[in-house]
Amino acid sequence: MTVKDGFQINTVAIIGGGAAGITTLFELLNTKNDGSTTIRYKQNGELDNSISNEDPAFSKVVLFEQTAKIGGIWSPSFENPDTISQSMLETERYNDPYVLRPETALPEQFGVEEYTLKNPLETKNHPGSYRWSSSGIYKHLYSNVPSRYLKNSFIPHKDRTGCEGSTRDILEPLVPNGEITNRLLDFAEEHNLAGKVRFNSEVARICKTPDGKKWKLIVKHSTENGLMAQWYTEYFDAIVVATGHYSVPYVPHIKGLSSWNKELPSSVLHSKSYRNPDIFKDKVCLFVGTGLSGIDILQYTFPIAKQVIVSRTTGKEEIYKWLTNAANSDGIIVKPRIKEVIASNGKKIIFEDNSSVDAVDYIIFSTGYHWHYTFLNSEETGVRIFHRNGIPDGSSMIGGLYLNSFAIEDPTLAFVGVTVSPFKWPSFELAAATIAGMWTNNGKLPAKEFQVASEKKKIVERSKSVLYHYYSVSNFPEYVNEASEFLPKGRKSSDIFDENHLDDMNASAATAERLFYQIKNKRILVEATLPTG
Repeated sequence: MTVKDGFQINTVAIIGGGAAGITTLFELLNTKNDGSTTIRYKQNGELDNSISNEDPAFSKVVLFEQTAKIGGIWSPSFENPDTISQSMLETERYNDPYVLRPETALPEQFGVEEYTLKNPLETKNHPGSYRWSSSGIYKHLYSNVPSRYLKNSFIPHKDRTGCEGSTRDILEPLVPNGEITNRLLDFAEEHNLAGKVRFNSEVARICKTPDGKKWKLIVKHSTENGLMAQWYTEYFDAIVVATGHYSVPYVPHIKGLSSWNKELPSSVLHSKSYRNPDIFKDKVCLFVGTGLSGIDILQYTFPIAKQVIVSRTTGKEEIYKWLTNAANSDGIIVKPRIKEVIASNGKKIIFEDNSSVDAVDYIIFSTGYHWHYTFLNSEETGVRIFHRNGIPDGSSMIGGLYLNSFAIEDPTLAFVGVTVSPFKWPSFELAAATIAGMWTNNGKLPAKEFQVASEKKKIVERSKSVLYHYYSVSNFPEYVNEASEFLPKGRKSSDIFDENHLDDMNASAATAERLFYQIKNKRILVEATLPTG
């Protein structure tokens, strides 16, 4: 809870067991009651595991993970991808995240009396809504960020120079997905973090108690066989939301899309559903969106497809120049945005300039994801999603946060993972450390009025979109400086974010560009060079 002279927080709930949640869990467990950290590093930069926390700041830290494993997107589900169902498309509101993933319905009898972890309400498990809990990783995925920055400071950087195997040499400084997964799981196992996690546990609602002193969580725990659900409430002083941004896919509303998929089942998919390019062999494929995921899947599709078409905003520059060039490279037909699709008329796609193509077999959306928090009440928390022109899309902004982390209305609610940057993992650690420091009163948030004014000013500067949260390679140090003021005692931002190897970012872009053309033009074979995770 918040008191006049600062925070008095003893118990913390973390929602989400991906890299952001696991990073936060470790940070909080290693914060001492006096606001200092037990995290120390050896001279070689590796974590000193000999330090223990004999006087923890937080007497109880629990991480809730809705699946049976930690890892989030780095816990692959290669054989069971999430897909957009025909029933979702037929609503004609499939661009609305609350249609794709509604609030979890609570049992009618749940409000009659109090249920606890030891004495839960047991019901048959009727999921009712899609959870979008499967990772979007596919076997041949490799990173677009160098290995050095796909970890936090707790995980040692292993020099891969001179390592055996052609795959590593070809990818350097990038890394296959399996290596990222393994280093996260090994770290969690080494520090027994799973012991603090409640698996198969979905946080269905959070709200403040009437006296405003605690957060009430309503938790749905599914049994291992999935047949039964156990519902209970639990109370915490503070909550960290670390559920990520890669769960609920954004698909733009397009005239005729529902009818198209009904007549041509499984021909519409989001990049989250993609697993293997073999389905595109000798097919005409239309890619909608040419960001990182779209171009990545396209490079495997082009060598085997009959034809590849991309639909993209005319004149748009992607986040990296090489992506724009790749989308317009030889052999690819480039079209503007889609106006209408008509399956019954020769599988025709009509574009905004009234040009058209026929005989399209697959429509692949690589259009991003929604920010979506079904368990939050925006009126109570002040945290809400702002959509451009009032229409949900993959470029929305989360409003009501200071430093991308603290709810302005009530800073005992905090977020990790909202900052958008190529330095995603360092941003997790910086946010987690900032929260640990703030909640142990190492710093003081400015007045609420200042925070509100700061948000308004930033919206003017950056726009009311996901760009509000974005820090590029060049301006990420701004975020580091903003966060460093509130770190736990003894915690250094220079330990969290390594500025001495930023050239790796340029090298990674060059490698990704080179690989795109090599794979697209059949100069290297995917199976021979890119291992499965």
